[in-house]
Amino acid sequence: MADIIIIGGSIMGSSIAYHLAMTGRAGNICVIEPDPTYEWAAAPRSSGGVRLMHGLPENIEMSRYGREVYKDFARLMDVDGQPGSFEFLEHGYLYLVSGAKGVAAAEESWRIQTGCGVPNDFLDREALAARFPSLNVADVDAAIHGPQDGFIDPNAAVLGFRRKALSLGVEYIEDRVVDIEVSGGLARNVVLESGNKVAGDIIVNVAGAWGPKISAMVGMTVPVEPLSRNTFYFDIRGQIETMPLTNSPSGVTFRQEGAGFTAGQTDTNVPFGFDFSVKHHMFDEVFWPYLAHRVPAFEALQVKRGWAGHYAYNRMDGNTIIGKFIGGLDNFYVATGFTGAGLQKGPAIGRAMTELLLDGGYQTIDLSRMSYQRVIDEKPLLEVGFTA
Repeated sequence: MADIIIIGGSIMGSSIAYHLAMTGRAGNICVIEPDPTYEWAAAPRSSGGVRLMHGLPENIEMSRYGREVYKDFARLMDVDGQPGSFEFLEHGYLYLVSGAKGVAAAEESWRIQTGCGVPNDFLDREALAARFPSLNVADVDAAIHGPQDGFIDPNAAVLGFRRKALSLGVEYIEDRVVDIEVSGGLARNVVLESGNKVAGDIIVNVAGAWGPKISAMVGMTVPVEPLSRNTFYFDIRGQIETMPLTNSPSGVTFRQEGAGFTAGQTDTNVPFGFDFSVKHHMFDEVFWPYLAHRVPAFEALQVKRGWAGHYAYNRMDGNTIIGKFIGGLDNFYVATGFTGAGLQKGPAIGRAMTELLLDGGYQTIDLSRMSYQRVIDEKPLLEVGFTA
């Protein structure tokens, strides 16, 4: 018997467990996670970006808290000297736009960011070329630059939260949820693949792209599906200036990774569903032409390896769905649909879910607009200006 059962033990589940346990008020916390190595989880295969460059105040504030946590992560998650060290590489984030419509949208988003106290810069082509001379900006009209943004080791973040949660007395069960028994308007028992059952007062579903299947077990439908994303690591001849994580409406992103670079792309035109095969042809057909055009020094790059991950993609509006199963079960909660921004929002979701469960409402960042009610009402909550 557990007071709180958390389904999914990657960044969201372990962050929620950590935040709950730190209060000393949560009782028995149980995390159910089928793979403690997190081989196929989304967060460890992500780019590790943490940015304040968003078009909704809620997303800005969630990432701001994430940034605070990750900059102090080694101290916060210390367990007998582990993780010991944890780097937040503040190399910045850069979003490139072209055309009057794109510039206007980006400027609108930038005004929201600065209105929230984010010290981002809005650069015209001349300023952009001066700041990053290795970029080809002939077809770029403007850019938003986030100097405080950066990236972290995503796998270390997941394991750091898990290790700390375990040290605080959280129980992790290595098993897979196959059913949830409901009676009297409440979720009662979580049925596991092993045949065991875990009874709980509250059940929280943070199983990422596997989450919709879990929600369906209790009759909850969420507009979230797995979307495959390929990433490649490459190196180049010579050196260029330190580059921020760079994105554009093309969907291709690149950033520094040690002595080389990584590049990835989010393409919503591919079939949704789990697909962990690496599409090597994509690099030759899509990635390399863009990279060589954008940074001439990338023309002579050499690909070293590639991997595939996935987003828990919210097809309704690309934004978080968090909170109680409104219109369903009073003790069933979800946090899903992070659409590639889960790692940076993980700390804030952990704190927010803790507030919901223990205090009955948000105490720090008001995420009410991100509740399941908007799914019921079919009213998307869209980023203002653009989606980075």
